[in-house]
Amino acid sequence: MKTRFVVILLLLNVAALAAGYVFLSQYWGNQVTQDRESAQTELAVWKAKAEAPPTRPPAPAVVVRTNAFNWSQLESTDYRRYIANLRAVGCPESTIKDIILTDVMRLYAQRRGKYYQNGREFKYWETNEKRKLKRPQLQERERQLAAIDKELPAVLRELLGINYEREVNKFFVDSDEDNRRLVFLSDDKRARVLALREEFEGRRERALYGKQGGALSTGEIDNLRQIDQEQDAALSEVLTAREKEDYQLSMSPTADRLRQQLIGFNPTEEEFRDLFRRQQAIDSAYEFEDTNDETVRAAKADDEKAMLAEFRGQLTPEREAQLDRSQDPDYQSVCVLAEQFDLPEDAAQTLQAMRQAAEEQKRQLLANKDIPPERLGVALKAIEAETERAARATLGEQAYGQYSQNASWLQNLGSN
Repeated sequence: MKTRFVVILLLLNVAALAAGYVFLSQYWGNQVTQDRESAQTELAVWKAKAEAPPTRPPAPAVVVRTNAFNWSQLESTDYRRYIANLRAVGCPESTIKDIILTDVMRLYAQRRGKYYQNGREFKYWETNEKRKLKRPQLQERERQLAAIDKELPAVLRELLGINYEREVNKFFVDSDEDNRRLVFLSDDKRARVLALREEFEGRRERALYGKQGGALSTGEIDNLRQIDQEQDAALSEVLTAREKEDYQLSMSPTADRLRQQLIGFNPTEEEFRDLFRRQQAIDSAYEFEDTNDETVRAAKADDEKAMLAEFRGQLTPEREAQLDRSQDPDYQSVCVLAEQFDLPEDAAQTLQAMRQAAEEQKRQLLANKDIPPERLGVALKAIEAETERAARATLGEQAYGQYSQNASWLQNLGSN
């Protein structure tokens, strides 16, 4: 029985192995067939691609440029055309100004340079005197440079509407001075009044271009007065009455002169306004007079003296004394040094009193005829030494060193 069971089990295992073999044979046969067919299909596709004519990529789209730019399209030997071309392509006005100013300055530098050469070829072994200008060449140079100095500002005014001296100062002095002076105006008003200044300055320059000095003709005076009236009217359209006066107080030559003349007086705002109105009236009255005429100069000086006396009458005694001191150039120079070196406020007044005392001592010594000459010289030298010592103590070494270079009164104390 047991033997029969084992035989049956063996037969079942054989049957199972046979069935598995048949199944796997069919499966792998089908899989191989499928893989072979797939490979043949893929090979056919690649073969078709290889045998097909090569395909070309699509032609790129052609973009036609209608705004091709080259600088040569803008440049011109005619500066007016050059400027028009730059504006036509939207170049900012500030950039146009920089381009033209640089180009014109270079052109005139080349013209100037020609008159600094004597025409002799450079030879490195020749000493410097060989290239010095001859007297006729020097005379011609001065004549040509004077002509250039007159022509260049007129050219820049005509092309760009700018003041040459003021424009050049922006590169060496202060490019933002106008904005600081006119900070009380809005940006729009500031730009408009500065543009008006350039416009009317240009008209005045053109009206007088070629004038060789001397008195103005009646026609020239009428033309200049008309320009002044039109500028005043144009400013009134932009500014209020107070703004217009503040503009003149900030920008006018009259106000600039007063700021220089009143060093040491330290005017208040109202005192300055009062003096400005008085001085402006005088300047307007003599604006078109020939100041080369001695009679005219004397008349204006008398009017200014009377104006100042009238102004002094409104001051307290202390302020009147300060105004009188401020009319002394030496006192003004010490005031400038006091500001520069942070000296005490009374340094200028102390030094002025020192000077008056020393000069009075010298005057008394020179007036005393009983003093022998040798003793007089010693006494004067003593006054000079003592005054110098006191001045050094008052100003300090640095400020004194600068002051003494032009203080002739100090060096003269020891001489008779």
